Amino acid sequence: MPEPSDLTSSLQDVAAPAERSSTWIPPATGACRSELQLFVDIPEEPAVARIAREEDAKRICARCAVLIECRAEALAASDAEPAGVRGGLTLEERQAIARRRRRRGGRRATGR
Repeated sequence: MPEPSDLTSSLQDVAAPAERSSTWIPPATGACRSELQLFVDIPEEPAVARIAREEDAKRICARCAVLIECRAEALAASDAEPAGVRGGLTLEERQAIARRRRRRGGRRATGR
């Protein structure tokens, strides 16, 4: 289990995106604003805890009024987005969607 100070520093990273290399800023009207700690990956977090945290974050995203816009932005940013849940998707899920889109785009370009 991470120390509270570790979680606090992770939350500061989300709250102060200008100081990070990431461009992610939680939407002003996003439901995620109330529980940002669920959306930040925690280094060395046990897999069971990570999965539970990600599922909690996804539940918040599912009821968010700006889910579609947030997801579109997260997918457009692709690998530039930090790990964590964005638009109801984990980094791995966003990367998988990006790979599928690239494969489909290549087929369309060749006429298949």
